Amino acid sequence: MIAIAAALLSATAPSCAPVPGANHLWQPNIRWIIVGEMHGTNESPDAFVNLICLAAKTGRPVTIALEYSSDDQAAIDAYLSSDGAAQARASLLKLSLFASDMQDGRGSIAFLRLWEQLRVMKQAGRIVGVVASDVGRSTPQGQERNAAMAQTWTSITAANDGIILALVGNLHAMRRPITIANRTIVPAGSIMPAKRTITMTIDGNGGKAWNCQDDGCLQHDNGDPRQAAHGITYLTAADRQWDATYELGVPTTAAVPANGTKPAPPSK
Repeated sequence: MIAIAAALLSATAPSCAPVPGANHLWQPNIRWIIVGEMHGTNESPDAFVNLICLAAKTGRPVTIALEYSSDDQAAIDAYLSSDGAAQARASLLKLSLFASDMQDGRGSIAFLRLWEQLRVMKQAGRIVGVVASDVGRSTPQGQERNAAMAQTWTSITAANDGIILALVGNLHAMRRPITIANRTIVPAGSIMPAKRTITMTIDGNGGKAWNCQDDGCLQHDNGDPRQAAHGITYLTAADRQWDATYELGVPTTAAVPANGTKPAPPSK
């Protein structure tokens, strides 16, 4: 109990790392900040936690949305109110994204760290809560996945000055439709109220990521090596896919599955 109390006490005054360009995110008119990542790195969820910390420092209420099934909401709420000990963590690891053989990066050790940090921040009053914003059994039949995400984000009950920070795969955060293999996808980010939303993608300087591709769910290259500086830059071109790019400034490392699941076989 002493260790738990100490963790909560330290969380009341989190130490956020400065991010060049981040202050622009907290404009009074901005309500939704949709952060897109390549799933399966250690660095992207950690960078997202830092954004949450910076958002909380504004004094505005902060609600988090994650790309987990809405069916998981009750289990998520239970974990956020728990002591984070072994039994609570074992229950968290039963969520489908942790238990599945198809480990696409959202059941990684990095997301396990993210959940623990969210639990501490929730109990310290730094965030209002976490909303599971992917489709589930309650999703209206026939509703497209991106449309369902956007509807969930816009339906989140929050104070008038509240900030809603979402972390999703970078395609879902796109500002414009994209055509892949003769199929046009309308991303959730493109459906959001444009003047009150900032969408961004997280990029590293090359490195590795654990995700699912044609050869299976395992460690893959994550872009070409480069030397981009750390910080958030904003895009203005009319055909931009995101409003901003969050440069990590370092190569990414692959975040392995938290439950130790063996790599899934390649798709046939």
